Amino acid sequence: MEVRSAISEVISGSPLAMLEEHVKACAECVAQLTAYFEAAQAGEWSSAEEVQIEIVKLEGVADDLKRNVRRNMPRGIWMSVSRADLLDLVRMQDTMANYTKDVAGLSLGRELAFPAPLEKSLSKYIKTIVDCVALAVDVVSATRELSRTAFGSRQVKAIMSKSLAVEKLERKSDEMQAKLRYKLKAHEEELSPVDAIFLYQLLSNIGEIANSAEKVAHRAQIIANS
Repeated sequence: MEVRSAISEVISGSPLAMLEEHVKACAECVAQLTAYFEAAQAGEWSSAEEVQIEIVKLEGVADDLKRNVRRNMPRGIWMSVSRADLLDLVRMQDTMANYTKDVAGLSLGRELAFPAPLEKSLSKYIKTIVDCVALAVDVVSATRELSRTAFGSRQVKAIMSKSLAVEKLERKSDEMQAKLRYKLKAHEEELSPVDAIFLYQLLSNIGEIANSAEKVAHRAQIIANS
């Protein structure tokens, strides 16, 4: 995604159209974690670096879109949606890309990989995080569509259902993280103390992406109910 073309697509759109474009850019960034950890776990650090560079690029696109949203956000009342809620939503969306960049940067900077016995569980954990973010995008997109139909009650219920699905995946990711932490503990003696600390931090930061996705879904639901 080119920064200029991405911005040009939404520059004349509604606030929710701009927010939808932004959350999609954040989700594209998060989705790169799958390829990143495949390379990292294989010890292919040059490939991991290429993915990390792409993550940084996509996070930059999201930042540019965020600034565009803030610059073009109408002041006052817009379709009964508060400007503060919309700005809060874009901030929450942006944290998903920020955490993704932090995760890849920390892993690559120390060439950190998880012990091989954790790879299968790690892969499932990453997939759950990516799926959670994708569902949050659906909630934001549904909220934008809802704005075109004057926020009808049937559509609001559909958004609530999607938001609950995000919550379920976020809780699932919490459970998966707890199990990964337990498994990692069994391998601490194989790791340097510093690497062990950073691996636990990686698991936590990856989980924060799902936490942010849940917050995005909740905020979008509030907007839909307003």
